[in-house]
Amino acid sequence: MFKRIASIVIAAAVAFSGLAFTTGEQAEAATGTFAYSKVNGLNIRTAPSYSSSKVVGKMNKGQRYTYLGKTGSFYKINYKGKASYISASSKYSYLKPRTSTVSKMSTTSTSQPTVPTFAYSKMNGVSIRSSASYASQVIGKMNKGQRYTYLGKVGAFYKINYQGKAAYISAASKYSYLKPNTSTTSKATASTSSSSVRSKLVAESKKYLGTPYRYGGTTTSGFDCSGYTGYVYKKAIGKTLPRSSRQQYASAKKISTSSIQAGDLVFFSHSGGTIHHVGMALSQTQMINSETGGVKYASFRSGYWGARYVGAGTYL
Repeated sequence: MFKRIASIVIAAAVAFSGLAFTTGEQAEAATGTFAYSKVNGLNIRTAPSYSSSKVVGKMNKGQRYTYLGKTGSFYKINYKGKASYISASSKYSYLKPRTSTVSKMSTTSTSQPTVPTFAYSKMNGVSIRSSASYASQVIGKMNKGQRYTYLGKVGAFYKINYQGKAAYISAASKYSYLKPNTSTTSKATASTSSSSVRSKLVAESKKYLGTPYRYGGTTTSGFDCSGYTGYVYKKAIGKTLPRSSRQQYASAKKISTSSIQAGDLVFFSHSGGTIHHVGMALSQTQMINSETGGVKYASFRSGYWGARYVGAGTYL
């Protein structure tokens, strides 16, 4: 299968304790400062040099990594537990102290209700955000009737437990509502089980970022697109998928684009007919897949793959 490089890297603020950083760097990072990208596709390098370093990743607009200091014309950052570098040019990046504690469950928002309450979506595609602001990063989507544990209200947002972390959705009555837990135990268990399965798939998929692409590959020495999705499903939840992308599409339960959730599969065609490629959705816009250059993140709603998108299917 013909593949094209179309990679992005999902933002993550990684803990830096125990890494081989100097005392000065640790003190710098302890201030809670992050280096942000102003553009899409900003190179993350192994050394503070444009000519003698290797590009190990990409940053997109608004993404951030823990800042460890400045070296010449580069910002030093903690990237996947290692010291790496991005351009410090004001055209491409900027620094900003951390002012949000959204990753912690205990914040200044109202206390979690004593009786378990859930925040429900009234429509498909309600944005799940990293903080209580419409300008914050969208990290997921909720569809009609979907629910997450309610943790309190912050301004015009409901705070929810999303994949084990605090996240936010609009509290506008047009988009969401609250309801105490009156569901049967079996339904609650099923909902929790589904969420747990998807979380396992996402966690497993990310373990193989950077694994090389290999035509016909089905192991960690190299994957093709369907070899990768099949491997992740088998390792994460013990489910065996058909071998090829075409077979995976044929066997999957077809779902609408607006219904896509993390762990579902997205399919593509280079000719507008036969399926040639498959990736695993991480959200309603982003996927992780094995293509030219190896296992990486990519958009399936825009760019190269967006133009070749056929549809989505689920095995969950």
